[in-house]
Amino acid sequence: MAAGVEITKDTIIADVLREHPECIEVFERHGMPCRMCAGATTGTIAEGAMMHDVDVDLILEELRACCEAKSSSA
Repeated sequence: MAAGVEITKDTIIADVLREHPECIEVFERHGMPCRMCAGATTGTIAEGAMMHDVDVDLILEELRACCEAKSSSA
């Protein structure tokens, strides 16, 4: 994975989006409008997943894959 934010269930959503703006598509695909949510600045991936009834392990897998794809194409 690219250097920067380590993506875990305890990672703040805004930190992921700041380091990897391309990952917004993952959140949006799961019905998580993180770009427009004030909670993203302090909420963790696990909290957001729970609020939107999303499997946290699935979204973590997809976020990590998104970051890896971006770093390998850079």
